[in-house]
Amino acid sequence: MPRLLTPEIPYKRDDRDALRAYNDVIADGPHDPAALNNKGVALERQGRYEEALAAFSAALLCDNEDVYAWNNRAVILARLGRPQEAVLACTRALALDRLCIFAWVTYGMVLGRLGKYREAEQALAVAEDLDPQARSLYPGNLTMTRA
Repeated sequence: MPRLLTPEIPYKRDDRDALRAYNDVIADGPHDPAALNNKGVALERQGRYEEALAAFSAALLCDNEDVYAWNNRAVILARLGRPQEAVLACTRALALDRLCIFAWVTYGMVLGRLGKYREAEQALAVAEDLDPQARSLYPGNLTMTRA
């Protein structure tokens, strides 16, 4: 089950420590999509968006059906001002898992940034149908770590 990381949730460890741990795991098994994804989350939380994008892309090279990495890729692309690419990453995540609340919220966020407000509201409505608290995720950090 994914764990949503939002600014409201206090961090239990220093992100630099998490990054070192994920680097160690990746050194032992460089094709571990979960470790690459989680490394991307740690990099994103440090504001290192280009490096986070590279980590999510590496995770997808290992497992192209990783909904976590597709959603996280969309979040980072939006942060980097690349919303058209973010839409494509969202649609891929949703093609893999139509019940992924995080992907619906990310999709709504990206559509809103593109000025597609009606479509954004529709995406957020789907997320709310899946979880009534979904809209509260919108202002937060929508990257997901994997267990």
